[in-house]
Amino acid sequence: MVVAVILGNRINDDGSMSELMLKRLCMALNVYKIFAIDKLIVSGGVANKKAGISEAQLMYDFLVQNGIPSESIIKEDKSLTTKQNAEFSVPLAAELGATEIILCTSSEHMKRSYLNPIKLFEKELEPYPEVLLKAYCE
Repeated sequence: MVVAVILGNRINDDGSMSELMLKRLCMALNVYKIFAIDKLIVSGGVANKKAGISEAQLMYDFLVQNGIPSESIIKEDKSLTTKQNAEFSVPLAAELGATEIILCTSSEHMKRSYLNPIKLFEKELEPYPEVLLKAYCE
């Protein structure tokens, strides 16, 4: 089973999505088609209290409005950091029976040395050696 994890980005105070989140979601739509994704995990909690909505919910709504079946999307809406995205999303993917995780984020996100998403997801995948991790970023 191929599972894509889409990392959120802080929502604007008015509840609208940031340009970076929109970029990641457009990428997710492409990944869904190109790689025959079985499930998508949208990962992000309520990082901006003023917005009043989780990143996962906003991403879920966008993906459904753009043709992804709701039953194909799992919301991980507790994480507030990239580290937590990994901590909470990897077990969800494992429970789904993932054999491959495609991590979807932006190229800016990948350049961070301390909180690099790949390193954080690799660490969380240590108990699941049978799950292959790939990254997709633009």
